[in-house]
Amino acid sequence: MYLQVVVVVICVLLAPLQARADAAPTARQPTRIVAQQLAPALQTLAKDRNVQLVYRSELVADLHTEGASGVLTLEEALTQILRGSGLVYRYLDTDAITIVRGK
Repeated sequence: MYLQVVVVVICVLLAPLQARADAAPTARQPTRIVAQQLAPALQTLAKDRNVQLVYRSELVADLHTEGASGVLTLEEALTQILRGSGLVYRYLDTDAITIVRGK
């Protein structure tokens, strides 16, 4: 009986955290990342959206972005930032994304 109560309490406490994690990628928020080198633009987005972006530094070293602007989801912002770079993003987890070459 005690174990069942503990499991229920844990589930109740964790449910809001999961709901927040599930909603995060689709949440829209004001985004203003100016045209610049790609690496700093990605760093700014990661900090603003509280996600980890994983990529090889040599992959983005010589690339530039036109930036991202508007009230955007994380996916929309990434798409704008990566436009024309030949790179794409893939989710590793709800708050971890890798940047790789497109096929």
